[in-house]
Amino acid sequence: MPDIMETRFRNLPIGKKLRMINLLIVSLITLLTISSMSFLLYGSLRDNYRQDAITLSAMLAQSVNPALQSRDSKAARRALNSLRTVNDVLHAEIYDQAGHLIASYTRDDNDFGAPQNFDPSQYEKAAPFGSIALDHVAPVWGPLPDKKQLGIITIRMDLVNAYRHLAQQILAILLVGLLSFTLIGILLTRLQKSITLPLLSLTEAMHKVSRDGDFSVRATTGSQDEIGVLANGFNQMLDELSKREESLHQELQERRRIEERLSEIAHFDSVSNLPNRNSFNSQIDRALIDYKYDHEKFALMFLDLDNFKYVNDTFGHHAGDLLLARVAERLRGSLRQEDYIARLGGDEFAVIMRDFTGAAQISTVSRKILAALQQPFFLEGHEAFIGASIGITICPDNGEDRETLQRQADSAMYQAKNLGKNTFEFYQADLSLAHKNRINIETQLRRSLENHEIVVYYQPIVEIQTGSIAGFEALARWIKQDGTIMRPDDFIPLAEEIGLINDIGSHLIKSSAIQTASWVNRFGQTFTAVNFSSRQFKQNDLANDVLKALENAGLKPCYFEIEITESILMNNSSDSMNLLGLLLEQGMGIAIDDFGTGYSSLSYLTSFPISKIKIDKSFVAKLPGDKNALAVVTAIIGLAKSLNLKVVAEGIETAEQLACLAKLGCQYGQGYLFGNPLPAEDATKLLELRSTQPALSPSIA
Repeated sequence: MPDIMETRFRNLPIGKKLRMINLLIVSLITLLTISSMSFLLYGSLRDNYRQDAITLSAMLAQSVNPALQSRDSKAARRALNSLRTVNDVLHAEIYDQAGHLIASYTRDDNDFGAPQNFDPSQYEKAAPFGSIALDHVAPVWGPLPDKKQLGIITIRMDLVNAYRHLAQQILAILLVGLLSFTLIGILLTRLQKSITLPLLSLTEAMHKVSRDGDFSVRATTGSQDEIGVLANGFNQMLDELSKREESLHQELQERRRIEERLSEIAHFDSVSNLPNRNSFNSQIDRALIDYKYDHEKFALMFLDLDNFKYVNDTFGHHAGDLLLARVAERLRGSLRQEDYIARLGGDEFAVIMRDFTGAAQISTVSRKILAALQQPFFLEGHEAFIGASIGITICPDNGEDRETLQRQADSAMYQAKNLGKNTFEFYQADLSLAHKNRINIETQLRRSLENHEIVVYYQPIVEIQTGSIAGFEALARWIKQDGTIMRPDDFIPLAEEIGLINDIGSHLIKSSAIQTASWVNRFGQTFTAVNFSSRQFKQNDLANDVLKALENAGLKPCYFEIEITESILMNNSSDSMNLLGLLLEQGMGIAIDDFGTGYSSLSYLTSFPISKIKIDKSFVAKLPGDKNALAVVTAIIGLAKSLNLKVVAEGIETAEQLACLAKLGCQYGQGYLFGNPLPAEDATKLLELRSTQPALSPSIA
């Protein structure tokens, strides 16, 4: 039972616990106070009555002394009758020395009969607690000097009235105690509330936080005691949690935004705002599932823009991206709402058409697309014209899997290009052998770097006056696994078209840098020149990539040259100037390749940081007999000298051409007369040979 009560008490709220403790303490204090005062009053009462009995007995002893000496009972009785004025005396007796009754007194309302003989045993016992009478025995002494005991006086005091008065006093004490209990209880309750209310506020705040997750609530802090410190600490904790909650909320929002953005990036193209290749593949798979269960046919259209590369190279990437966005808008306007359109990458788009009546309807939609794209595009103040080549295949007429359908649509699109562009073609099984070969070459080219089939050949560049080898031009060769050697003209345009030119160019730079560093360390002064395409030149980090490759190879920039065409300079303006200026500051040579075949304006020669001009082989091939070619070459050499630029003549194949160029003051020559492009090993042997014996002398006639 005590354990149950203790458990119940432990489970009570702290307010009820404090109230119960306060009630118990106040009750005990009140009870103890009342009890103590009652006992004190009771003791005081008995002491007072005992003192009264002593006083009365002393007075009676003086009065009855003569009567006892003379044994005069009447006189003794008269002395006792004086007690009638004392209401609290029940009865009194006078005994002689022998213990015989001499006289007695009894209050009128008392029928007590006095004993004839004094019995001391009746008075030896103390009156019990709460007795209603008090007995007192006193001896009566004779006069001095003998002072003999003459007798005994017994008095019984009535305590009923005293108890009644005591009860009234105790009642008054109880009332005062009850009032005090009430006042103290009220005071303690208020004091208890001053303690419990902050705790209740703190508890309620904790419940709201834990139940509702509301971090805006705050506990009441009305004091600076431990509870106030606890409440302040709790509020500070809530402030910190609120900040962390807000920070976490913002972080979650940012994470959701990033996830949404990543999902958008993963499924949509940022330039055209169309679904990307991943989304398109998923859509084809869904269309194939629909066909499997519902036998719903669909058409797959691949669309490649015509002349997009020209617009992109001429007006820049920003204009190219703007053009792609405008093309996407026109494609949406040319298709039905239920048709699905995506951008696969570059300038390639794809369309899935469902719910069509036949090939005639597909042809009508294709003509509508071509007509929309033939309208001029206005791009940042420039007017551009493009077209499109569309390849079409139908599921299930031509295939029932994604790879087959995509390959067929791609083949049909290239067939449309071969037919003159700006047209559409349905897939046919008997595609031309040339187109099949192109697809095969493209597949092999994509794997050429992975299979280490792209190698670097080196064609010597000779100092015409001395015949010594001044450097080499690095040229890419594709040596297929069957041993077939593909020249740059056979695969570089395709590499640019399919986006492999940057990887091939990077491989060419790294390999030639390593080889040139080896030649410089062994033979001294030499350099290597590497051609850069316009697509490579649009890389923002091209300069850093080149310098990093040279640093890794341990080659100083002064032993390395880049060759670019006039069109690159004209199409890239300030970007080209900054890039070329950075490379030239590092000591690298900048050569203009195929000079004389590009733009008629020569102002860029003074605007761009150029160190060398390479005369195109089409002019060199006509020397020395063609007067016009001779005039052009003479003018170029004179222009270069006046601008303090070096000159290299390309395509020298005869001694007559060499002698003519030497006479005109051309500094360097390159061509089959000095040597074909060679693997690095053979180029090294050529350096070993020519280091002691010049290759050719310009004096040969």
